[in-house]
Amino acid sequence: MRGLKGLERAGREFSSVILGKILRVQKIAPSDLRLALEHGEVRKILLVRNYQGMGDLLCATPVISGLKSRYPEASIHFLANTFNQAALQNNPGLEKIWAWDERRKADPRQWIALRRKLRQEHFDLALVLSGNALSFTAILWAVLSGARWVAGYETKTYGRNWGARLYSCEVPYLPVIREIDKYAGLIEGLGIPCPNRYPEFHIRPDQAAFAEAFWKQKMSSKMAPVVGVFLGGKVDRPERIWPPENYARVARRLVETTGCALLAIAPPLAGRSSRHRRESTFWMDEAVHEREFHKAYGEICPVFRDSDLGRVAAVLRKLDFFICPDGGMMHLAAALRVPTLTLFFGTSPDIWHPPVASSHYLRGPEKDPRALDPETVAQKALEIMALFSGDLLNH
Repeated sequence: MRGLKGLERAGREFSSVILGKILRVQKIAPSDLRLALEHGEVRKILLVRNYQGMGDLLCATPVISGLKSRYPEASIHFLANTFNQAALQNNPGLEKIWAWDERRKADPRQWIALRRKLRQEHFDLALVLSGNALSFTAILWAVLSGARWVAGYETKTYGRNWGARLYSCEVPYLPVIREIDKYAGLIEGLGIPCPNRYPEFHIRPDQAAFAEAFWKQKMSSKMAPVVGVFLGGKVDRPERIWPPENYARVARRLVETTGCALLAIAPPLAGRSSRHRRESTFWMDEAVHEREFHKAYGEICPVFRDSDLGRVAAVLRKLDFFICPDGGMMHLAAALRVPTLTLFFGTSPDIWHPPVASSHYLRGPEKDPRALDPETVAQKALEIMALFSGDLLNH
């Protein structure tokens, strides 16, 4: 495996050398690019983030509003991936969303067709949005788009020399900790203010109406606050997993202590062969996870699942409180300002926790999910619920 990765890394390095000579990207100093932006020479912008998951992409959304606020007349496009583009749906700052299908990365027809369509747009600037990871494919697409200028963080920070060969302009990388600050820092390095430091997500009226109908059917008779628990997680990220019986114990404690109503939120059922691996890699078969949760909880509670992220967001927004593991749902809840308690285990809250007042977290001792006691989580949840509900909760 190490040998294979080494060959892949060497192949990318060699490709960057060859492409740098063939494509001859137009170079520009950061100061000159700032002047070009201020003088209105950049009217069409392509943002590229065609890798990683939904949560990572939500961290990058402040860049969109920052650019649109500074250049309201600019046409902003985004090249995402089929598995993370849902995080951008309904974003008013975007003219168009392009999707790169990683499942077809070996298909030359996809490369040819997408390259042709992107070049027809005549972009003035392509920005590669890099956070904790650097993608050669993202850089490649920014260059292949035919944009007049291609910019991104200096790649030597990531141990690569790709930017020197393929970027028009390398933006100095600032050693910030939070992921959301890394994205904002890219455009701030070009002199563009980006004051927002929270993920953004927008819900359409029809999605809000769907949530209202669901709530009327499932929750209307419950006058108490509604607490949501997310029954999901990724099979390839065991360091984020907390057993369903632990979530059930916390839910039972909250219901018995506060009289709140409970709503379980589950990921869409897997099984469609057309779905991307990353869209369906939940840590346990959903039916098994749900069954184990209800078994430990002691009764059946309403369960919501939907493949439309906007509908999920609309239902999530109606919750009074939400408990979830670190991941995309945490960032979505933060974007919606839903009071949330996130459980961190193998990942660092210093990097990933959203800097939003409604978002709180607990970290498992020694990064071990098994070491986090449900009673500790329940007590923390009660404290947070009291902050947002005042005298409604008497515990």
